[in-house]
Amino acid sequence: MRVVAVVPTYRNLQTLPDVVSGLVEAGFPVIVVDDGSCDGTSDWVERWRETHAECWLVRLAINRGKGAALEAGFEKARDLGFEFAVSVDSDGQHLIEDAVRLRAAARSNAVIIGARDEGAVGYPFRSRLGRRLWALGIRALTGVGIADPICGLRTYPLELTSRIRCVGGRFTWEEEFLVRLVWAGIAVESVPITTVYLPLEKRVSHYSLWDWVDSFRMFLWLACRRVFVLKSTGTLGVSTSTRDRSWRWLIGAACFVGGVFGALSPWWIACPVIAWLAWRLHASVIVGVTSALLASAASIALSPLGPLREPLLLLAVGCLAVLVTKSARFLDSN
Repeated sequence: MRVVAVVPTYRNLQTLPDVVSGLVEAGFPVIVVDDGSCDGTSDWVERWRETHAECWLVRLAINRGKGAALEAGFEKARDLGFEFAVSVDSDGQHLIEDAVRLRAAARSNAVIIGARDEGAVGYPFRSRLGRRLWALGIRALTGVGIADPICGLRTYPLELTSRIRCVGGRFTWEEEFLVRLVWAGIAVESVPITTVYLPLEKRVSHYSLWDWVDSFRMFLWLACRRVFVLKSTGTLGVSTSTRDRSWRWLIGAACFVGGVFGALSPWWIACPVIAWLAWRLHASVIVGVTSALLASAASIALSPLGPLREPLLLLAVGCLAVLVTKSARFLDSN
């Protein structure tokens, strides 16, 4: 089994040398993908290669984002005859021993992804929020729960993953890849890893507001494809009955969306629409339709309130969704 570490990097020369050195000491051949850096990254890698045989450099002329860098690294790995690639971020927030664990877990029919403890001290709120939102999104799009879908430490079987074609770039690529992977019937498995976040003064992040917008846009595109295109997408036989945080959130989302539709439209329109959306997005049809019916009935009962009706209904729907989510959490713990 031939495994190579692929290290995409963009202006991370402060931490890159320690990452590459650690990987080499752990027995990894290394492919560094310089994603258009202007800090001397390629020059340093070229000097490093003079004394290390199994180290290669792929240089992108301009910054094209992490997704393009990973694809370029995987292509190089295939050309060199490697069977698996372990992707390791260059910012020093993946431990070498965890990369070794993912190498040991490599399987030809599954992508292995690291799962950090989001309750660890110092876990940034922005990262926690992105992780939870994409876990919810992937659950809705595929029916599969993935603990840490934004973790960049992963093991890819190169022949298998060469079949996956993504349209998104930058950081969105990693989340889109997981969705399309499950749609293709390929398994995704998680391995617990250490949560590492450097102090703010040493932390380097190229994730911007535009990347949040890009992620949202990609989710909408994939959701539209799931809802309106009837072509079958595989889910490996895993359903929303597999309980985790994203399952609870999806139950609450079904309640909220069903209630909003029921409050703002007649029940005979709201119910079939919600049933369709819940079915296509792996949510609970029963919860969604029941919420729509209750909201529709409440809308009729509160009609004497005039313009106050809609705000009160939406507030009630929000409270009901929170209650349902909490109840789902209770069920999950028993």
